[in-house]
Amino acid sequence: MRKTIVVVSATLLLSSTALAGVNDKAQSFTEAFSNGTPSGQIRLGYILLTPDANEEKATYDLALGGQLKFETAPLAGVSLGAAFYTSHSLLQPDDEDFNDELSSSDQHYDLLAEAYLNYELQGFTFRAGRQLIDTPFADSDDIRMTPHTFEALVAGYEWKDFSVQAGYLSAWQGVDAGYHDNADFADMISGSDDTWMFGLGYSSDLLETTVWYYSVADVVNAFYGEIMVPIELADDLSLTFGAQVSIQSDETDLQTYAETGARVEGSLYGVMAELSFSGITAGVAYNYASIDEGELLFGGFGGGPFFTNIDTLVANEFAAGQDAESYILSITYDLSDVGIKGLCVGYTYGNYQGGAEPLDSAANAEVTEHDFYLEYTLSDAWSVDAVYVVSDDKEHSETTEWDYDRAQARVNFHF
Repeated sequence: MRKTIVVVSATLLLSSTALAGVNDKAQSFTEAFSNGTPSGQIRLGYILLTPDANEEKATYDLALGGQLKFETAPLAGVSLGAAFYTSHSLLQPDDEDFNDELSSSDQHYDLLAEAYLNYELQGFTFRAGRQLIDTPFADSDDIRMTPHTFEALVAGYEWKDFSVQAGYLSAWQGVDAGYHDNADFADMISGSDDTWMFGLGYSSDLLETTVWYYSVADVVNAFYGEIMVPIELADDLSLTFGAQVSIQSDETDLQTYAETGARVEGSLYGVMAELSFSGITAGVAYNYASIDEGELLFGGFGGGPFFTNIDTLVANEFAAGQDAESYILSITYDLSDVGIKGLCVGYTYGNYQGGAEPLDSAANAEVTEHDFYLEYTLSDAWSVDAVYVVSDDKEHSETTEWDYDRAQARVNFHF
């Protein structure tokens, strides 16, 4: 979930439609494989979650995993790709001490996470199978050991500054999917057969904008729109403004009301601003959700697009049974200007207020989160990232599930 205020905006659509074309073209079936591209990543991850409650134990894990991928060179515009994902706990703590976010409750997983057929022709792309997807409400969100992937059909077309994308999603896997059945693919939402999506994007030097529509069967119809305006004030000084809106409606309440006791319905609005100067970036963002009693908001499959989504908390976290609002303040510093190339450190503060129960408009919630993070790209092959999270429940005097510290560090080797 972790984000700074820099929002992916229309880049989400553009990156998703750029599905192929990285390999040399092949003239034969044999050349398609001999000219193919192998790639991969080895990742070492550590996590420690320390609840404030005295009766609760800290949980931890150290895991080794990553991915191995191969994509053929395109032959008549057609290419094939496959990637194997894995993660195994190295420490294998006892159940009461084990944190399952890195390697699932089984302390390991191994799966064919990507397996697709790809076709590209003059700006048109089509991909079928298990694949990475990055759109506002369905994204890879690589926050633990391996990213989310989706079983899907996705088509896109780019023309000048415009892009269009449509897709059908039937299943997904990853930490946010819950690591079902040894971390294998599971339904997008229990009781929902499928998800359809359609998006339009425009990107130029003046602005980036994107609009999306998602239909999650028997759950929600969701509209999302976003606009980002970058302004270059000087050679080393820039300002970025952004606005977003999501309007959601539950026209079925066949599954959602029975399972959650609430309709997935409401609207969310957001604004952001970011100022960058000499390697320092300061930002502010605000989200407001309009919710009635008996309603809650859909946050997407993955990290979600909302401006105030950070490491753990998201803008729709307390959008349940009553209006919700959240804001974040952030600052990052790229130390390249002082001679440490590739090192970036940052801090984000977030405040989230709203409802804790969809059916009880009097169940108030307020939680703050402090994120201290570091990202260091040592070379094209090696990188390190770490985050320390302090969460504090401001609504209740007694200790709750929202009172904890969480530390995570990852060492990555790309090849």
